[in-house]
Amino acid sequence: MGRQLSTPTAILLGSAMIAAAVYLGLRHGPAAVAPDARAVDGAEALQAGPAASAPPAQRAGATAPPRAPSVPRDEIARQAARALDAHRPAIVARCYEPAIAAQPEPRAVKYVFNITFDAQGRQIARGLIEDRETARPEVTACLVGALPPVEIAPPGANVRVDVPFSLP
Repeated sequence: MGRQLSTPTAILLGSAMIAAAVYLGLRHGPAAVAPDARAVDGAEALQAGPAASAPPAQRAGATAPPRAPSVPRDEIARQAARALDAHRPAIVARCYEPAIAAQPEPRAVKYVFNITFDAQGRQIARGLIEDRETARPEVTACLVGALPPVEIAPPGANVRVDVPFSLP
């Protein structure tokens, strides 16, 4: 019968192999640098002639460059906080109260939502950061499933905000 590796030794060896593969792959692989959009537009203009020298938004099939939000970011964060607060009673009843009944401490649960809205104010992405000191995984799992996408007034451009949120 052969000698078996302990779990920590296997993890250490696996990590060393992955680190070596990443190091060697990055060392010998091509640099993954995105081309500068202005340089690409200039090169296209030189190759395509006068028709391509129009601004990108005026070219056929081109999309307009992203605009700055017409609403200040702090106002967008306030609107997002109000949208989250509208769901608070349902979340407290569905997620928080059963968890507190089973385990009373910690009483407060703190989060930070990272929400990205499109130009029309619809949520297109959402992340959740849970405070380690007040962590309640059962509440977090319930919250993720119970909270529908939130909407705000149209900001005029895609924008990402961080919104503090706590329960109860």
